[in-house]
Amino acid sequence: MTKAEDIESFIINSGLPYDIIAGGTWVLRPDSAHNAQICVKISDPIILFSIQMFELSPEIPDRERLFRTLLELNSELLHAAYALQASQVVLAGAHQLENLDFNEFQATVDDMCMALDNHFGKIAPWVSPGLKAATAQGDA
Repeated sequence: MTKAEDIESFIINSGLPYDIIAGGTWVLRPDSAHNAQICVKISDPIILFSIQMFELSPEIPDRERLFRTLLELNSELLHAAYALQASQVVLAGAHQLENLDFNEFQATVDDMCMALDNHFGKIAPWVSPGLKAATAQGDA
């Protein structure tokens, strides 16, 4: 099997709904995690996992407290971390593709979902209205 076929088999075995975006790129839609979508992308020799959290606009209040909060929350994560990607706050993870097995794949997805489920209240003051609206619809 190719690396893309291996990853797609992991996705199918995870039981999560997903969409194929392009060859080697998928979007997972876990039931939890505040309706966030996890982008999974092969970028040989690694596989990238990411969730776009919110835009870091210049007028965002109390940036120092936000960054401190994200760094503190990172200490609770095993397979992912909060990071900045251009002007986006993201939750991201990466693994070597060559030796990735299903357990590592699932652990990364679970870690990201757990992070959003457990951390959302702490980062909510900075989250974009779009993600808050999706969250409110998901909680209804």
